[in-house]
Amino acid sequence: MADNTILLFLANTTNQNQLRDWLQSRYQIIEGHCIADLQQPFQLCIIDGQILDRYEAAIQERRSIDHPLFLPFLLITSRRDVQLHTRHLWRTIDELVISPIQKVELHARIEILLRARRLALEVNQLQQSLLVNIQMWLRLAVQSAHIGLWEWDLTTNRVFFSPEWKAQLGYEAHEIIDTFEAWEERLHPDDRERCLNTINRYLRQPWPDFTLEFRLRHKDGSYHWIQSQAALIYDQHGRPTHMLGAHVDLTARKQMEEEQRQLTEQLFQAQKFEAIGSLVSGIAHDLNNLLVLIIGFAEIGMLEAPPEGELYANFDQIRAAGIRATALTRQILAFSRRQRLELKLINLNQVISDFAGILRRLIDKRITIDLHLSPNLLPIMADAGQIEQVLLNLVINARDAISGNGTVTITTALVQINENAVPHVPNLAAGRYVMLQVQDTGCGIDPAILPRIFEPFFTTKPQGQGTGLGLATVFGIVKQYYGHIDVQSVLGEGTIFTIYLPAFADVAPIAAHEPFTGERLIGHETVLVVEDEPAVLHLIASALRLYGYRVLEALDPQRGMGIANSYEGAIDLLISDVTLPMMTGDELYRRLTAQRPGMRVLYVSAYAGNEPISVSSERLLTKPFTLQQLLQRVRAVLTVG
Repeated sequence: MADNTILLFLANTTNQNQLRDWLQSRYQIIEGHCIADLQQPFQLCIIDGQILDRYEAAIQERRSIDHPLFLPFLLITSRRDVQLHTRHLWRTIDELVISPIQKVELHARIEILLRARRLALEVNQLQQSLLVNIQMWLRLAVQSAHIGLWEWDLTTNRVFFSPEWKAQLGYEAHEIIDTFEAWEERLHPDDRERCLNTINRYLRQPWPDFTLEFRLRHKDGSYHWIQSQAALIYDQHGRPTHMLGAHVDLTARKQMEEEQRQLTEQLFQAQKFEAIGSLVSGIAHDLNNLLVLIIGFAEIGMLEAPPEGELYANFDQIRAAGIRATALTRQILAFSRRQRLELKLINLNQVISDFAGILRRLIDKRITIDLHLSPNLLPIMADAGQIEQVLLNLVINARDAISGNGTVTITTALVQINENAVPHVPNLAAGRYVMLQVQDTGCGIDPAILPRIFEPFFTTKPQGQGTGLGLATVFGIVKQYYGHIDVQSVLGEGTIFTIYLPAFADVAPIAAHEPFTGERLIGHETVLVVEDEPAVLHLIASALRLYGYRVLEALDPQRGMGIANSYEGAIDLLISDVTLPMMTGDELYRRLTAQRPGMRVLYVSAYAGNEPISVSSERLLTKPFTLQQLLQRVRAVLTVG
């Protein structure tokens, strides 16, 4: 409980009492009454608008004390005051909940913020551990790798060269005077201007990981390639006083060490991306569990609310936000290659039509999305979720490029690619392709940066407004499907992204599927649901009961086996989380089918394609999912088996 202490500091005593009653069973609650209470130890603070206005400076001071650790503040505000308080987001507060407060939403936002704080703590601890290791490695490197050290006093212009630095150039310690000119006069003439300009730029506006390669004249007259790495030391006023660096002679070591360096870097990169992938997958697991609740309960609310009412529209907005978050989660997982793919023949027009509603909610009303979809396209072999990611990234980029009113046009067509065809695409093999084109009326792309737009982490957006992963993800997905992406842009007129994906010509054209009706989702069978997340269990059970199923519920596999052993009637279907306490869902299914051989199974998982057991896609429902997806998959498993 000590790691989950929440400070309630609200001027509204009714909200204070209600939140205390809601939260005290799960968290350690302390209550604030004055400014001094902000100094108490806590992991999250919940405030309202009056407290924010009264103690904003004190809150910012408390957050700065905890820096670099993340100390989250959650604001309770009315719908009327939302616009007033959004200016505080990311500066004084990190999230807000609109009253009247919904208990499920409140718990979800609290858990996300607490998990973010724990993650920040883990990252800080990792950084401290790495610092200790780096210091040890540096000492060993200096002793064993013949590294020459130097120090430049920027206030006096004095320079110190270590004996090893001088030995690299063939000199004894007393043969070179310790001055800046001693280094400068030995620079190769072709390197002098570049090196001096780089150093001057670095001193005016430093950047991390200063590295410079140049040639220095050896005592015997030859030139040796030197790599210099350096960093600045600052005084208490933040002014640089010294520049410390190291010289490594690359001439002899490039061939003794090049292969080893490449292997080491490959291993490091593999370990780094594996660690990033594991971290992303773990976060996605918890986030997917939250999203399935947000989407699912919003849909249940839509079923119970009048379609023409404001409450229905509010539930629809919550559902749409959850689905948008799902798409963004898939984008991150695709970049880390942890996303589960379901490759099948799909109709590109159908994917675009189904996703268009979400895309329109993402952009301002000042921007129109026009669809020009060619009828009777040939199918493509792809994962529908990844195609949605491509659309999402391209439309978001188009939105950001348009100031004022504008149009985003999405076009599809079936094209033949060969040497004589128009358009001519030299990077593609001859054949039929489905073309997807996204055109905007935005500001266009500077020709100088056009060749770099697909590079990972390259972005022209202001800091904090873009990661540089969007177009890199699009490029990776297109290449994964053996396709090609082309971009044409004119400054002030707009940009056109054109994607070519292989068409499957030996398959008949795919017509748009008919929408599912409610009657097709209704069932009468008995379903045993085993899920260790209580809220997710409640959601699945409620949805199934709404559509006619008899539902048995269990929070763990032991209770599930007990229910199955004592239930006298037939159990037609087991819905189980893939990972459960003490055993996997697959092991639970095998134990139950030993006594009930006719039982079928549907697994659900929040592990984003990194399931610990091998499960066919037909028997797996990946979180987050909509209620329609759940009910469709249940009927499919019960019908086909």
